[in-house]
Amino acid sequence: MQRSWIALALAAALVAACGPSEEQLKQQQSQARQQEWTAIEAAKKSVDAKRAEVASLNAQAAAGVDVAAALAAADAEVTRLTNDLSQRLAAYVNADPPVAGEPLKPEQLAAVRMNSAEGMVVAREYIELGGDYRRALDIYGQLLQADPDNSEVRAALADAQAKRFMTAPRFEAVKKGMSTDEVVAALGRPLARNIKEYPEKKVTAWFYPKDEGGDAAGVFFTEKSGKKVVYQVNFEAVKAKSGGEEAPET
Repeated sequence: MQRSWIALALAAALVAACGPSEEQLKQQQSQARQQEWTAIEAAKKSVDAKRAEVASLNAQAAAGVDVAAALAAADAEVTRLTNDLSQRLAAYVNADPPVAGEPLKPEQLAAVRMNSAEGMVVAREYIELGGDYRRALDIYGQLLQADPDNSEVRAALADAQAKRFMTAPRFEAVKKGMSTDEVVAALGRPLARNIKEYPEKKVTAWFYPKDEGGDAAGVFFTEKSGKKVVYQVNFEAVKAKSGGEEAPET
C-alpha cells in the first residue's frame, strides 16, 4: 500500500514537472487573448475621445478662439494613440489570422470590424482634409477585401465614388460672395494640386474634376476686406481637349 502512494506521488510530481497540460495552455492563451482584446477596446475608446477633443478644438479655432497650442498637442496625442492602437490590433489579428474559406470567429470579426472603422476614419480624412478621393477609394477597396460584408464600408465607398467628380447640380450650391469655408461645406475641399494661385491677378482658383479626362469646374476667389470670397464660378472652367487651364488631378 505504501508503494502505491509513493508511486502516485511520484507520478503527480512528474506531471507537475512537465508543466501545464495542453488544455490548461489553451485556457491561458484564451484568457490572455481576452485580456488583450479588452485593452484594445479601451485603447479605441481613448482614441475616439481624443478625436472628439480635436473636433471641439477645431470648432473653437474656427470661431476665432486661440487654441493653437492645445490643438497641436491633441493632434499629436491622436497620432500617438492611433499608431499604438493600429500596432496592437495588427498583432491581435496576426496571432490568430482568419482562414480563407472559413467563417470568422466572433473575436476575429470584432477585430476586423474595428480595423475597418479605423480605416474609414483615415479615408475620410484624406477626403475632408485634402480632397484626395483616389487615396480614399484605394483604402475602402482594401478594407472590403478583408471585410467584404461590411455595409458601412460599402456605403462610404459608394459615397466617395459619387462625389469624386463634380456634377452640375452640386456645383450650383456655390454662389458669389461665399467664403472658402462655405465653399468647402458645399463642395468639399479640392485636392491641393488643384488649387492655383494667380498673384498678378490677385486670384485663387479651386478646380474640381468632372471626369477622368481632366475637365473641371472652377471656383475663383478674390480678397475682400482681408478675406477670400467667391467672385466667379464656372462649371466649364477647364476643358482638357481644348487646352486652356492645366488639367486638374482626380
